[in-house]
Amino acid sequence: MFPEKLRAGAADRLRSFLDSPDRPEGTLTYHELQGFLFAIACSPEMIPPSDWLPLVFAGQEANYSGMDEANAVIQAIMTLYNQLNQQVVDGELTIPPSCTPAAPLDNFSDDAPLGQWARGFLMGHSYLDEVWEAYALDEWDEELGSCMMVLSFFADRTLAGAYQEESVIEERPLEELAQDMLRLFEDAMLSYAHMGRSIYLARMEQERERREPASSKKIGRNEPCPCGSGKKFKKCCGGPKILH
Repeated sequence: MFPEKLRAGAADRLRSFLDSPDRPEGTLTYHELQGFLFAIACSPEMIPPSDWLPLVFAGQEANYSGMDEANAVIQAIMTLYNQLNQQVVDGELTIPPSCTPAAPLDNFSDDAPLGQWARGFLMGHSYLDEVWEAYALDEWDEELGSCMMVLSFFADRTLAGAYQEESVIEERPLEELAQDMLRLFEDAMLSYAHMGRSIYLARMEQERERREPASSKKIGRNEPCPCGSGKKFKKCCGGPKILH
């Protein structure tokens, strides 16, 4: 069964809830939430919602008006998470339609959807930094670093400037570099998700093998009995059973 998609009406209500002045300072915007949940869905280790949900509201009370609102908001967030998680599993990732990029340098503005997505993603990856450090292969360092640069580029203009200074390519105008980041964005999403998913599946396979009972080795009848008696197996535990 495919996960339910977050409908437009529910997305609008979630966006309004997150943007309300009743929310604590530091609450993620809707687009920041999208980037944050993308990072969570790509984690090499399954992170329970009870761990990451509080981060949406900066670790503070969300100030719900009641249980109905709390249930509706949490359900909407989980629907969005499940939708993103399925896209990661399927390897079908694109920039969310609501985050359509603006002109290259305009994506650095505070209200630019793609810039907000990048800030949410950077927050999510930073939260999972120790998980990636523990499981990512050394040979992936360069690729992971490249993905991080592309996906977090528009999070902050100062950060983008630092990336520009670290670039091995001869110094280029920031606008030109930003245009390259937009061109590479979806490929970076796919690569980042593939790395996280590959580690997750490998870990699940290791866990499955660890839990499987070891197959019992067949003992030859002339071999020593494993009970430690010193007798041959056929003369001991492998012999005919004597009823007392």
